[in-house]
Order: sequence, then structure tokens, then C-alpha cells
Amino acid sequence: MNARRGWSAAALVFGLGVFVVTGVILSLRLHPVEPLDGAYGGEAMLAFELAETPAELARVIGSDPPSAEALAVRQDMDRANHIDFLYMFLYAGFIACSCGSLALVHGRRWLWLGALLGPLAAVWDIAENMALLSLTKPGADVPALLAALHVRTLAKWELLAVASALFAAGFVGGSRRPVTVAAATVAILAVAAGVLAALSPASFIAPLAYVIAVVWIWQLAFAAVVFGRTA
Repeated sequence: MNARRGWSAAALVFGLGVFVVTGVILSLRLHPVEPLDGAYGGEAMLAFELAETPAELARVIGSDPPSAEALAVRQDMDRANHIDFLYMFLYAGFIACSCGSLALVHGRRWLWLGALLGPLAAVWDIAENMALLSLTKPGADVPALLAALHVRTLAKWELLAVASALFAAGFVGGSRRPVTVAAATVAILAVAAGVLAALSPASFIAPLAYVIAVVWIWQLAFAAVVFGRTA
């Protein structure tokens, strides 16, 4: 098995795992204690991990002592975050192998940076999850945990944004102008969404997540194409 086929095969395995686990997490139908009114794209987990104040946190998982509804929400969040440890492993491998495969196919060494950013984002994600799992416990030190959570969560998202931009940029400059234009557009959108999400998470974290999702679908398709062509 040549290197290109090996990296693309690994990307396929990790990528399919990412999308399967995504489906599992979505099937949990996470919801906040109080309506989000469109903030964070209406996604309870995004609102949870990006909460900056006790009031914002209580809107998602309730305040202490938690009500019966808040306890149920917290249990669902804990369940999702435990599954998320597997998700981190899968997306770290997926991003690393996708960027590595593209680096080999297009001969662009700087794409190996993207291969490093996926696992690095997962490291921050692990730290984020530890804070999230602590916050659902009654009597948690909310101010201290929220301060740590904010740094860890933004670091994760910004690294994912840069990794997505690098992958897209790997298609810029080829012989097919439409591909170059599309790739450059996606790369710019990833960077812009990353910057805006850092400035206003409630408004722009969902668009950033959508851009990353598009890139991940692109990565999976690219892995399948490379794997098929190197058979």
C-alpha cells in the first residue's frame, strides 16, 4: 500500500467514524433549560461550552440547587460529553490524515501544519470537557470553571477553523480555476468565521460550525477519491 492510499484509507475510517458519532450525539436531542432565542444557532451544547457568566450557564443547565428538569438536562449533557471523548479521537485522526493525504497528493508541505492542528484541537477539547463535566455537578466553582472553559473552548474552535482553512487552501492555485475560487472562498470563510466567533460567540459560532462541517464533508469525499484512484 503506497503512502497516499494509506493516508486516504485512514482518513476514510476516521471520517466515517466522525459522522457516525455525530449522528449518535444528535440523536440525544440536547436542549437547554431555558430557550436560547436563536443564540448559538439554537444548539444547547454550543451554548453550554461557550457560556461566560453564571446567568448564561444557568440558562442552559439551570442553577443550583437544580430542578428535576435541570438534572435531566445535566445528565444528557454528561452523556454527550462522555461520547465526545471518542469524537475527539476520531476528528483528530480525521483532520490529521486528511491534511496529510492532501499534502502528499499536492506536494505542499505546509499542509502538515493542518495535520497537527486537529490533534491539538482535540487536546483543548479534552480540557474543555473536564470543565463541562465539573460544571454539571451541584456546588461547582462556577466562576473559576467558566474562566477556564472560555479559554479552552475558543482555543479548540479557533484551531479547527485554521485547520479547515488550511485544508481548503491546499486546493488553491491548481489548473482548474473554479476549484481555486471555491477553495479560496471556503478558506476565507473559515478564517472570517473563526475571528467573528471569537468576538461574538453567540452570533457566529454556529456559522463557524457549518463551515467546518462543509470542510469535513469535503475531506471525506477527497479521501474516498484518492483511495479509489490509488487502488
